[in-house]
Amino acid sequence: MDWEHFHPFTPLHFSALAVCVALPVAIALFASRIREGDHSLRNGRRFLAIGNVAIWAIACGFWFFPGYFRIDQSLPLHFCNLANLIAAVAVGFRWRVAQSLLYFWTFALCIWAFLTPFLMVGPAHPWFWVFWLYHLFIPIATSWVLSVDQFRPGLADLRSAIILTFLYTGFLALLNGMTGWNYGFVGPGKPGQPSIIDVLGPYPLRLIWMTLIAGMLFTVLLLPWLRRKKPELSP
Repeated sequence: MDWEHFHPFTPLHFSALAVCVALPVAIALFASRIREGDHSLRNGRRFLAIGNVAIWAIACGFWFFPGYFRIDQSLPLHFCNLANLIAAVAVGFRWRVAQSLLYFWTFALCIWAFLTPFLMVGPAHPWFWVFWLYHLFIPIATSWVLSVDQFRPGLADLRSAIILTFLYTGFLALLNGMTGWNYGFVGPGKPGQPSIIDVLGPYPLRLIWMTLIAGMLFTVLLLPWLRRKKPELSP
């Protein structure tokens, strides 16, 4: 195993993915027990809310240390950076807008950080562990919101999530366009690791495809929760 460098689609990558799947699944499996115990419910909620904020501070603060800070990469503007704060609000305060954003972002946007991680260093480097830990808190919080808090997205949630996401994407695209940065990966650059962006064509045309794909994924993610209304029987 290469302890100094990370390579996607290797046993190390698949091992990290296994952990990132197992823990959210465990939350879902024990959701009923968590809801039944006031102590476990209160402590679990507090742990996830504080944990998301804490790991956000560690992950974002890491890149502000001397020798690491770069204005084009170190600002906490990526979607996964915000997802930790959204997760803290969704779990801690059960705010529906945060719950819907967390759900759609986890499975449509943040999932790419697991499948095609923008990670160069291996387990010998502290950032390897910080990277996986702060991303792991996102699906764990999403599992809590869905299974413990029993959040069920609807059309209004889809609409608000799409509007807020596209507004933030537009802000990042404008910022990146003026500076040449690549926050949110909606700028002129590309991730250093293979990703879906590689097949979407040149900038800025690929922004259209990214927007369409995101909107499609958001819509698909709503479909399992839509229930057909039973037709009323006439007397």
